[in-house]
Amino acid sequence: MENGKGKNQASAGRLINELSRGAHMYFQHEFKEYNIGPAQVRTLFHIAYNEGQTQKQIGTYLSLDKSSITSQLQILERNGYIIRTTSKLDARMQVIGITDMTKEIIVPLQQVLSSWTETLLDGFNETERSDVFNYLDRMKNSAKNKLSQIHKTPLEK
Repeated sequence: MENGKGKNQASAGRLINELSRGAHMYFQHEFKEYNIGPAQVRTLFHIAYNEGQTQKQIGTYLSLDKSSITSQLQILERNGYIIRTTSKLDARMQVIGITDMTKEIIVPLQQVLSSWTETLLDGFNETERSDVFNYLDRMKNSAKNKLSQIHKTPLEK
């Protein structure tokens, strides 16, 4: 891409955006048979590995507002992937768990995620792969720091 002076201008944000859009398109295609989208898969994985959390806890961890987490959980519940049960500690609260259907698809979903990582890292040696993850992690931390300044509170993972 060229700027107004005709020189190439590197943009990490543009490249990340293109990778993100590509991932979204790939995951939409791959998850279509499960009738869920990439955002719900992320939420489903969190629930699968953290059963018994409340809607608020899940939303906080995933940095989702109340309406977004409500919408995602409704989709997952409607499709039979999660169940809500009354908390044994506080009858006023509901906790979220996974169903047997989720247990059956968790490995295939993980394989889809892994295949995308392998696609992105095709041709990279082990040192380069490690470097990529280190750089991306540093970029994520820089973004979180910037966003925490904007929001005046640290963001969750």
